[in-house]
Amino acid sequence: MCCLLAALALARPALADAELPPVEVKASLTGSDSYASPVAGVIDPGRQIPAGQITDLTDLLKLGNSIYIQESSYGRQLFLRGLTDQDMRVLIDGSPMGQLGKYYAYSFPWESIPLENIERIEVIRGAGSVEFGNTLAGTINIITKKGARQLRSTAALNYGSFDDFKVNASNSGSQGKFDWFVGGSYRDRGAYLENNDLKQYNVSGAVGVDLGQAGSLRLTGFATRREEGLPLDDRINWNIWSNSQGYADGSKTKTDENTIIADYKSAWVDLSASYFQQKRDDDCYKNGWVTGDYQDYALDFKTPSVKAKLHHTHGDHTWKIGADYTYGDAVADWVYYNDGTERIEWKQDLAGVFAEDTWRLLPQLNLTMGLRYDYYKNTIDSDRGYINPGSDISDEGLSPRASLTYDLNEDWQAFAFAGHVFKAPTMADLYRWHSNHELISFAGRAVLRAYYGLAQPAGAPASLIPAQYIQGWKNMIGDLEATKGWDYELGLRKSGQNHALQINFFYQDLDDYVNIYPVSYPPTYNVDNVGLWGMELAGVYTFCQYLEAEAIYTWMANQTSGDPITEKLYGKNELFNAPDHVLNLTLRSRPLKPLLLEWQSQFVSSRFAGGAPGVPPQVAATTPKYEPMYELDPYWLHNIRASYTVRCQKTDVTFSAAVENIFNEECYIRLDYPLPGTLYYGGVSLAF
Repeated sequence: MCCLLAALALARPALADAELPPVEVKASLTGSDSYASPVAGVIDPGRQIPAGQITDLTDLLKLGNSIYIQESSYGRQLFLRGLTDQDMRVLIDGSPMGQLGKYYAYSFPWESIPLENIERIEVIRGAGSVEFGNTLAGTINIITKKGARQLRSTAALNYGSFDDFKVNASNSGSQGKFDWFVGGSYRDRGAYLENNDLKQYNVSGAVGVDLGQAGSLRLTGFATRREEGLPLDDRINWNIWSNSQGYADGSKTKTDENTIIADYKSAWVDLSASYFQQKRDDDCYKNGWVTGDYQDYALDFKTPSVKAKLHHTHGDHTWKIGADYTYGDAVADWVYYNDGTERIEWKQDLAGVFAEDTWRLLPQLNLTMGLRYDYYKNTIDSDRGYINPGSDISDEGLSPRASLTYDLNEDWQAFAFAGHVFKAPTMADLYRWHSNHELISFAGRAVLRAYYGLAQPAGAPASLIPAQYIQGWKNMIGDLEATKGWDYELGLRKSGQNHALQINFFYQDLDDYVNIYPVSYPPTYNVDNVGLWGMELAGVYTFCQYLEAEAIYTWMANQTSGDPITEKLYGKNELFNAPDHVLNLTLRSRPLKPLLLEWQSQFVSSRFAGGAPGVPPQVAATTPKYEPMYELDPYWLHNIRASYTVRCQKTDVTFSAAVENIFNEECYIRLDYPLPGTLYYGGVSLAF
């Protein structure tokens, strides 16, 4: 395919009108606030060929620098610089969103934001501006669509392997001072593992009004309903921590997610308020129930947030001051077979205040300095009395940050950043820590017995564990603390008429990092220190009007200290699921004006999986059927896509096709079984 693209690039020099769309190379490598957050990138959904496996937000995000995706029986998880999506902050149109954390679900419901409603995605790696708090790995800001200047409608239909059917439609426009966007989509996919079929519905809309010199006002909302069967594959049943172990056909998870955002922007003031609600209900079926099995699980998570910012440019200074507050409220109801019910409640307060100034010291030199204050409080409760009084936790922290950019000439810019980071434990972190510290968790007791070499059944009652081991375990786990540390960035970037290049070196020194052992539900505790360092390289080059190449590469490494559990059980002092190398390579060619060809490859090196998906090696040694994977193999996936657009009167009709994983690579993007192999897709879309 690479040779084909190159040959096509040289074969048609006479077609002067056949050219790639303009490449905004600088925008593709930097964000909208490149002074305060110099290590940022932009992902444009409009540049993607519609056919293929771009089905939710994570499929777009994995095209960015230092990002890779991992799936498990708990859902899809995003990693940035080796840290999980629990360690980053998600914004929608600049408004912070609350996160429950990993509790029988992924950390953030990525599917709740419809693709058709996304204008672009800004990915800020590292701490970034003091405007962004409660993050270690970075901040993801999802910018939603506004109404088109002229009335525009779209419709698309795609079909692929495993009867994967997708359809979407949208309409946008403006009239006078008002603009609007409305959209909807539906997906129905058959099972590629036993019982894991999927149905999903999305609706979205936005309306805005231009208030002239007074600013602008916008209201955005979207809703998602998703029904997905719990996979019953042998490897899922092998996973002793899986919430689908032993279930029968028809067992599924249903989620309803609703988001609404109101924001006001002007030359001096930005105000926003958001509300997100996620409801989850599990329908579970078994051929034979055992006392204590959970028959039903329902979650109701609500998180409103508000943010206010004053900002202005005066002379050589651009300043901003502001505050944000996010409240989290979640209730989980469990029904156990012949063992009653349980209600667990979480609450979280996250508050921050920030001030920042960007000063143009010289025409080519910019200095940004800022200070942020963060505060959090987490509380949990259970009607079964499992939660001890005084289990609430809170903390606060000050985070000074500074960045420097220097224009070496018209094309080259150097940048440096140093800043403090503060990350509160999620709502779910406190519950997992408590259930482990108090030996409530089956998984926690299994790991304790493995750690001390106790010859007892893995999940036997805690009363069988000798008192000295219980006290030793509690002392080792300790209290749950917020993560605090420092982030350092140093880099160079170049932007030309047909190319862009950026290289960045980073180092993070984190104290009391909240670790989830190993990849799922088992013990949660603070690791004394984690060091992360690496290099990020990104570039895009348009060779000629027929060929463009884009490459994004990350080398990263990490080292932990003060994690006696992992060090003893595995002889490792590194984070789980953090590869050393991630590479994305894309070649695009337009040999004819209506024809676009694309080759896309992604490489992820091997990573420490901790006996995925969660079996301590001492347990696995006594039960050979577990066959745990301590190191997940590297994988290199290759995809090809093509689209052909014709214009019929005032309508653009685009036919597209894609082949994903063309070499049928066996890769464990999902921890408990490999991907389903080579996939084929085709589709048609209309724009008028």
